[in-house]
Amino acid sequence: MSDLNLVTQDMKELTEKFQNLGSSVISKQREELETQLHVFQAALLAFKNEHVSEILQNEEVRTQFSEICIAFGIDSLVVASSLSSNTDNNSERRSQLCLKIIEICDSTRNVNGGLILLKDLLDLINTDTWVIQDLNLKFTTDDISDALNHLQVLGNELELIKIGKHQYVKNIPQDLNTDQSSILNTADVLGYVSISILRDNFGWKKVRCIVAIDELVSNGILWLDIREGHETKYWITSWINKNL
Repeated sequence: MSDLNLVTQDMKELTEKFQNLGSSVISKQREELETQLHVFQAALLAFKNEHVSEILQNEEVRTQFSEICIAFGIDSLVVASSLSSNTDNNSERRSQLCLKIIEICDSTRNVNGGLILLKDLLDLINTDTWVIQDLNLKFTTDDISDALNHLQVLGNELELIKIGKHQYVKNIPQDLNTDQSSILNTADVLGYVSISILRDNFGWKKVRCIVAIDELVSNGILWLDIREGHETKYWITSWINKNL
């Protein structure tokens, strides 16, 4: 084997050793960071348990605590569901309901864009094994409304809103603007909207219709229905899902 080949082989082996060493260092650093993160998360939850009254009563402390929770990967809504000094059964059930609402809203956001019919949410909760077997009860719309009010201590990401004749749970941080609300109110009646429907009913220019619709489509709240030879329709997900 030539000297050049030997040098090349040595360089290759040295490179592999450095790569292995680098991977080992990165893995070790990642493990150390994960450990530190878990320590911080545990400390935040311990702080919450010790200072729950102050967090609830002091808006500034509550806001700062929420921001810190988000920074360290703790869902502030989950923390909010346990921000209660009461330990009775009703309080415990409400806290569990809060967690279930958060879980369902998160898991369905990819199909409804963050707007779920209150009736659909209630049906999903009441058919859950936890409710049927463990609690042996049925929740009502009043229970969900109470739970959502309980979660308001950490913002309005989850709130009950009315669109058309129906109540929805909004589980996105941004509010709907006036144009978006008008579009959704129309879609709640017909199941869909189109550019021509908005122009005929509201007198909007085409560009205004497109801007408002595009944002709702990009957020997954409206779904496109494109058919050759027909005007594009934009369906509200509550109508789509009832036929799935």
